[in-house]
Amino acid sequence: MLESLTLAGAIGAAVGMYLGWLDCKILWGVLQAAITKRKQSGAESAVTLERAEPLLRKLIFVITMIGFPIIGFFAGQTIAG
Repeated sequence: MLESLTLAGAIGAAVGMYLGWLDCKILWGVLQAAITKRKQSGAESAVTLERAEPLLRKLIFVITMIGFPIIGFFAGQTIAG
């Protein structure tokens, strides 16, 4: 297992972590904008979305901060050979 860890994989994971963090922030902003827009329009779905916001934020965080580094690691390993 330790033999397969390379510098290219670590760099790929670091780049994936950065891209995951960036994507997480963007998606949180989109979620907040959707809630604000629905509140302003007076839609009843705003309450439901607002109630689900903490769960959605956690889900977005976990998917982007774990998934992107894993994909980056494997991409770095593959490119390095």
